[in-house]
Amino acid sequence: MGINMYITITGELGSGKSTIAKVLNQEYGFMVYSTGTVQREIAREKGITTLELNQLMSEDIHNIYDKMIDDKTVELSRNNVGKDIVFDSRMAWHFVENSFKVYVVADIYVAAKRVMTAGRGKEEQYASMEEAVAGLKKRKQLEDTRFSEMYSAKTTDFANYDLVIDSTVLTPSELARFIMESAKKNRQEKRIFLSLQRLFPTKTIQNINPDDVEKLKKSEDDTTIDVVMHDDFCFILNGHHRACAKLQKGEKLIQVNVLEIDDSGYIPKYNRKLEDILRTPAEYSDWEEYNRIKFLTYPE
Repeated sequence: MGINMYITITGELGSGKSTIAKVLNQEYGFMVYSTGTVQREIAREKGITTLELNQLMSEDIHNIYDKMIDDKTVELSRNNVGKDIVFDSRMAWHFVENSFKVYVVADIYVAAKRVMTAGRGKEEQYASMEEAVAGLKKRKQLEDTRFSEMYSAKTTDFANYDLVIDSTVLTPSELARFIMESAKKNRQEKRIFLSLQRLFPTKTIQNINPDDVEKLKKSEDDTTIDVVMHDDFCFILNGHHRACAKLQKGEKLIQVNVLEIDDSGYIPKYNRKLEDILRTPAEYSDWEEYNRIKFLTYPE
């Protein structure tokens, strides 16, 4: 492709990171270095099989092999300057210099379904959707804690990435194209795009003005809206009319600011508590009907 770019992709379990990397390879000519690629390099150097290396890693309480993988990732990046490479790795964003850093998110139920149907082996077999959701949440928690302890790096902090993108309703080709367009436009601007169909309202439909929605449907207004994320659910704090307009136009993503919630559930910018902005299932159903969408599940 000749654009001389490193892209590092990480994100939530089941978000489709590896599939996006494959599309970047097939459609844009990027070489792919995944954790598996690096493991094979290390195994070859040690004269053992990848199965034997995986066994050593599972018994490695001092994370020696994790660090070997990270060192090899750095080495590969430094030895391939000038090539187009996508690194599919949990921590490559932290180690690869001058990369366009991408974090992929997804609705937890969509992610669980992907994992259940991916045939990833016995370590990722689940008897039900509920078990898969619980398993993914637990694994995410364990990984976040582990990487925080190893590197003092918070993998889920969106501020670490150039682009955060939601894969819930986009195809791998759409995601790869969006990543490429974003990487070439402005690598200094950090942006977060969430799926419109994941956003729960904090206003009732009675507070939505249809005339305002119609005006926005005819405009090219892409003002960023404020949201909060809690327990894998996303809530709109402002921009309800804009979200309605985009949903009714058939758009899939909207650019957002993700605001912090403190330990007591307080949202400083809006001087409100999370519990005060939650709506009822009937009100969420009204939003679905008005915008012709369907949520996978409601917040409790």
